[in-house]
This record gives sequence, structure tokens and C-alpha cells, in this order.
Amino acid sequence: MISIPDSDGVYIYRNGALEKIVIDGPFVPTADGVHVIYFRNRSCPGCKGFDKLWIGFLENSRGGFREAVVVQCKNFFFDCSSQDAADTFIFYLVFETPQLVVVVVENGYPVYIEREVYFPDLRSVEDFVYNVNERMKSISDESGEEEEGIYIDLSSGNWKEIVNRLRAMILEGRNFREVCNESGCRVYVE
Repeated sequence: MISIPDSDGVYIYRNGALEKIVIDGPFVPTADGVHVIYFRNRSCPGCKGFDKLWIGFLENSRGGFREAVVVQCKNFFFDCSSQDAADTFIFYLVFETPQLVVVVVENGYPVYIEREVYFPDLRSVEDFVYNVNERMKSISDESGEEEEGIYIDLSSGNWKEIVNRLRAMILEGRNFREVCNESGCRVYVE
């Protein structure tokens, strides 16, 4: 049976277990395909409840995604003994747990990032992960003019610099949201 690790860090699901990785920055997948990331806090009661759904999802996986990852801190990026995990919380702007983020990578860069925090059952987790390409396509079809504001272009590939910029803006109290279109995803800062 798969078990959730006790310590902070970034863990990739391989061969039936979660293996800790060291990456010197945020976890940003580069292999083309769909990636699913579970963000959890060790002190989060809701995460402990969601763990059963997550483990059930991994154990019953039908494929359809490239890799599954757990990013864990004690309390978001503020109280985290793993800088990689803290940077990953910031990179994906995770301020609520438990949270799943799906990342679609094309040509080595994230082109679509979507998040969800409420999953009543295993079927809803599967729908969220396995149907991301349809949602991405429908959003691309509906995209219109871009909004004005500050954008952080994720295609630069300098993940550590992006995290440092985001961290500074978070501490300034800025509001964020992702904006995605056919050319990729960017963070919109209000």
C-alpha cells in the first residue's frame, strides 16, 4: 500500500511508492504530457482525509497522465523544511490544501495549468485528471483578448527567478491568477 511521507519535500510516484527528489527549485515538469500534482500540508486535517482518495487514484490509475507528484510542507511555503517544496507551492500559487494541479506540457514547457480543491469521490479526481485535455481545448477555443496587467511568462524556463518574483509579490499582498491561451499560460498579477 502507498503511504504519504512524513517529511516535507517533493515526491514522485514510481513503482508503487512515493520517492523524494531534490531539484533545486520548483517542480516544473518538462516531459510532454499531463502531470498531476497533489499539494498537501502535514498539519492539514482536510489533507489527511483526501489522502485516501489520492492513494485510491494512484492504485487504480488507468494511465492517462505522465507522472503523479506529491508536494508537501508543514504549512505552505511559510513553514517548510524543503526549499524545493516551498518553491513549488509558490510557483503554482497554492494557498489552499488539499489541492490538485494538472499541468499539460508541450514541447518541454507548461502550456496549461489547472487546479481544483474539492473532490467528493474518486470519480471526481479521475474526471479532473483524465479530462484536462478537453477542458484545455474548450478554453483555447473561447479565449479572446488578453487582459491588461503584469504577466509572468512561464515560457522563459527560469523557474527559480519566477519563484523569486512571485514570492516578492505575495509578500506585497498582490492578487494572482493564471491566464491561458493557445500560446501558453501566464500569471496575471492584479
